[in-house]
Amino acid sequence: MDRVDITMTAMLRPSILKRTLSGIVKYVVDDPNRFRLIINIDPLGDKVKPKKVVNVAKKYFNNVIYNVANEPSFPKAVKWVWKNSTAPYVFHCEDDWMINRKINIKDMIKILNEHKLLSSLRLYKERTPKAKRFKTFSCTWRYNEKGFYIAKDWRRQFGLNPILIKKEFIDEAVELMVDNVNPEKQFRSSQRYMVPLIKKWRYGIYTKPGAPPLITDIGRRWINNTDYIKPRTGKFLTWTKKQ
Repeated sequence: MDRVDITMTAMLRPSILKRTLSGIVKYVVDDPNRFRLIINIDPLGDKVKPKKVVNVAKKYFNNVIYNVANEPSFPKAVKWVWKNSTAPYVFHCEDDWMINRKINIKDMIKILNEHKLLSSLRLYKERTPKAKRFKTFSCTWRYNEKGFYIAKDWRRQFGLNPILIKKEFIDEAVELMVDNVNPEKQFRSSQRYMVPLIKKWRYGIYTKPGAPPLITDIGRRWINNTDYIKPRTGKFLTWTKKQ
């Protein structure tokens, strides 16, 4: 199998990270020793030292590359982990997504290999409609009999919930990304500097008709139980404390 780097943006939330990494090891990787974890730790969250987060990461992966940022920044975190990846494929995941069941990453790689312009396969967080064609607010998705849905439009299709990405796409993207815009929002037609890149590629969802959600967001409850809030500016760069 082609090498895969796991890239992750994280906060000081060791208990959340433990649940996420245990799901990845159980359901995604066949042998943790064959994968490298590249993790950026932003200095906000629980009242623990970054070392505790690093120790959790090393409990699940022998090969861990980590960075403890001087200040929190979602865009800079994504750029750092992507710049430090070297494998031909990158499984990107934030620290608060639980994998719900077995994922055949070899099959995902095979699909990406067979489709030259397919940049990525995203794991779906909703129950997939039973139809082989369905619409979201942004576009129409069409089922490919090889086991994934492909977007008919290039706009608003790339996201950072757990996703397997070709390194070629990442290398092109990271050279264009900026530090003052939410990294997910950067892959939109409203960001003119990114349009040539996102129009060049196609985007997929790794799921089948009628399939239950592959992933669950486990970070919202943590946020709701803390003093952290998402700024209402529409340009989310990091969580901030309530005033």
